[in-house]
Amino acid sequence: MNPKQLACVVLLLIIGAMTYTAQIIHNKVATTRAEAEDAESAAITAENERATAEIETGVFKTDTEEVRRFLRSWLPAIERVQTQQEAEQTIELSLRERGINLVRSRKTELKAAAANKIIPKSVLTTLTIEEEFAKVLNWLGDIERRLPTARMKVVQITGGSTGRQLKMEVSFETPIFDLAAADADKNKAKEKAAKDKEKAKKS
Repeated sequence: MNPKQLACVVLLLIIGAMTYTAQIIHNKVATTRAEAEDAESAAITAENERATAEIETGVFKTDTEEVRRFLRSWLPAIERVQTQQEAEQTIELSLRERGINLVRSRKTELKAAAANKIIPKSVLTTLTIEEEFAKVLNWLGDIERRLPTARMKVVQITGGSTGRQLKMEVSFETPIFDLAAADADKNKAKEKAAKDKEKAKKS
């Protein structure tokens, strides 16, 4: 092989090496560019999801503001009766203060609702009282004031043993709220929202 041929071979090798190196660099640049585009796309998606979540949270707060104000106003009444004993004491106090002396019958029953975490129990109270007309009606109004969450199930009024008296059979159910369960669900929701927000920031 003469010197010219040898030089051509060397030149071809150099050109081949340069071409191969250029292809490798091009592939790396393309891969890096694709990864950068994917990362940018993921960041945009995460930002859009975060913005959407903030908008949804704002809309939810606006839509539920009236309900939340309503619940806050009812919280003292809910906290007032947390056990069967407290419900019974409330009824006993109302009977005494309203001067209802003739209680024909009284029964309380604790009912469980395992499927309902917020209201797992309720107290069913059944009473038969006989007193003067005004005292009976005033007592019923007092019970509704003291136990505003109670649901009246039966109210039957008939004549009493005298012309001035009424006999009333009443049955009402007082829910026992589990505020700890409600707070736990609320905290879980807050923790999940915080984790989702942190995840979006990292992305």
